[in-house]
Amino acid sequence: MTEAWPVPAGRLTLAEIREHPALGPLDRIPDRYRGPRQVTGDGWVNFAGRLERGEEIALVRSLTAVNSRVLDVGGGSGELARAVAEQIGQCTAVEPHRQLVESMHEDGSGSVSVFPGSAELLPFSSGSFDAVYCAWVLPYVSDIREATEEMIRVCDPDNPEAKIVLISGGSGNELLGLLNEICVPVAEEPYDHHGYLLLTAAQVLEEHGFSDFSLYRAESSIRFDEREPDERAATAAAVLTDFWYEQHPKAADIRAALEPALSRHFSCRPHAIGDQAAILVARPA
Repeated sequence: MTEAWPVPAGRLTLAEIREHPALGPLDRIPDRYRGPRQVTGDGWVNFAGRLERGEEIALVRSLTAVNSRVLDVGGGSGELARAVAEQIGQCTAVEPHRQLVESMHEDGSGSVSVFPGSAELLPFSSGSFDAVYCAWVLPYVSDIREATEEMIRVCDPDNPEAKIVLISGGSGNELLGLLNEICVPVAEEPYDHHGYLLLTAAQVLEEHGFSDFSLYRAESSIRFDEREPDERAATAAAVLTDFWYEQHPKAADIRAALEPALSRHFSCRPHAIGDQAAILVARPA
């Protein structure tokens, strides 16, 4: 069970964000960025196809319900962008992987406009949107500051409903626990701390006047319906390895290390692994 996050009354300051348990473990926050993770289109699609993110989608819809020009940075499978577009009539998405751009184009709804591009170089003029959200993308950017500054640039601060929404892993995230406890030592790479990503982005946001902060949480999970426990653990190990380490030279070793850990996990939570999210919302002060 994930721990509760005591949230101070009202909006949060940057100082309160720094000490907030949502960004935990606070004693493991690194001094610098570990660098971007690499993900392939196939690895993401296989992972995303098992994701249950209803609460996260509902929160993004509620946060953008009063907006009219919304940008999804890193559209992925397009699930979030479609949900926003269903509510307000349209949504714009930017996605760097050609395979995912094509799949969103093929959706055929016409309410989601998809553009190839990266978070660090958004293909839009300044102030083009009144809301920008970025879900689970910060671990994959090459420069957190540049990506955050680009989101700030394209968000119109004079709009009374202007906001930037950043979604990343929160404390107690079961997937990140597996990644850091099992995979990171085998891969011989730095600890993957999502709280550091949100804190770094918050510092940049405050520098540029987006210093009215709120923090929320959302429960998502990746589900495995396989009936037999051994098959379930083997399938989960393959999906997670392909998502995190498909092109890593130690991918086979990582997969082998994950299987027994997943067997232990599924003995307590038989068909899902939690992907608990921390959602940082920044508005102009």
